[in-house]
Amino acid sequence: MEVIKISPRGYCHGVVDAIAQMKHIAGDPSVERPIHILGKVVHNQKIVDDLEALGLRTVHEEGVSRLELLNRVDRGTVVFTAHGVSDSVYNKAVSRGLNVIDTTCRDVRTSQRTIAEHLEKGYDVLFIGKENHPESETATGYEGVHLITSVKDVESFSTHNKHIAVTNQTTMSLFDIYSIHKAIQKRFPDATLIDEVCDATRMRQLAIKNQPADVEHCFVVGDRHSNNSNKLRDVSMQAGVPATLVESVEDIKIGLLQGLRKVSVTSGASTPTAITREVIEFLTAYDPSDASTHRTRSQVKQRNLFLKE
Repeated sequence: MEVIKISPRGYCHGVVDAIAQMKHIAGDPSVERPIHILGKVVHNQKIVDDLEALGLRTVHEEGVSRLELLNRVDRGTVVFTAHGVSDSVYNKAVSRGLNVIDTTCRDVRTSQRTIAEHLEKGYDVLFIGKENHPESETATGYEGVHLITSVKDVESFSTHNKHIAVTNQTTMSLFDIYSIHKAIQKRFPDATLIDEVCDATRMRQLAIKNQPADVEHCFVVGDRHSNNSNKLRDVSMQAGVPATLVESVEDIKIGLLQGLRKVSVTSGASTPTAITREVIEFLTAYDPSDASTHRTRSQVKQRNLFLKE
């Protein structure tokens, strides 16, 4: 099978930076134990499992805010993830006497500064994001920030403030944002639009949109909870190329491959290279008439997977 390897793919600089810090933290005896990571450091369970094996405990539960999760950490060190945290979370951690290590991505920090600056100027801020995502949680921790998840939210939003600024979660789809921007401009023609999609997300989405026209199916390798991975799948489908999100080679359904001659592969910004490489190698070797090429059992060792990057 012909496989088009879409670039860029894999770790973005924010994930690389966060993992580098985790390596340092895990190996530094001066860091106060136990060490808890507040939320998933990145949305990839395989990396989370590796960190657990190194003694870095992840404190996470779907639908539970970081402010609430902090109640489960009573001593030692707490690590803030690349997604950032609100001032209330930071201050609570300090007040509880915890040693704080902050790995917030620099693009997320820029977005947070943009929000704070516009709030100081008296703006209402509309934040385009995914509900319950840690970036959205951080943004809405500021008074005067309103979460917008769809065009319907724009239609129901009401304010007497003439000053409105619009920003967004850094991992959102460019194309989803633009459609919401249009709806906002229709209701609030003078709104200030600020595109905060990070370069890594932007480049990956544009590469997907511009993949060869004769590609019959796109495989996005990433965790099912990874927003940027899910958005890559969505962008491919919006571009007219059917797409499937797989966490590893084991998620590939042989029946789906029947009749396909040319496919593409990309991966989310938090997907380990070894996992994506195995998917590419499997698809390249796949022969519909050779059953020996149909085995989808992963050979990638999970222990310390991220240390091999």
